[in-house]
Amino acid sequence: MRVKIAYTVELEEVEKEVSEIMCRASSNIDMAYQEITNIQNELETGTGDIENPIKSIHLIRLKLAKADQILEDCSLILQGLEQTKSKLEEQENEIQNG
Repeated sequence: MRVKIAYTVELEEVEKEVSEIMCRASSNIDMAYQEITNIQNELETGTGDIENPIKSIHLIRLKLAKADQILEDCSLILQGLEQTKSKLEEQENEIQNG
């Protein structure tokens, strides 16, 4: 089950925070790639049974799904940042022109 965690950071720290969150997605993708390579080698050499690759493929798909969820979260955070910066810019323009 996924739960939403909320915490605050300074506006100028949002991009750095998102970058750190993206490291988890990158790690999951890297592990999935390594496992895919292992499965390919195993299948090419014909060493091993079929059950192991089936289980491994399932785990790879879970890692990729988790990476996708993390990237979706990052995308939503960055969209919110963009909207916030736009609103701040509009307010600044109104103050200067008003």
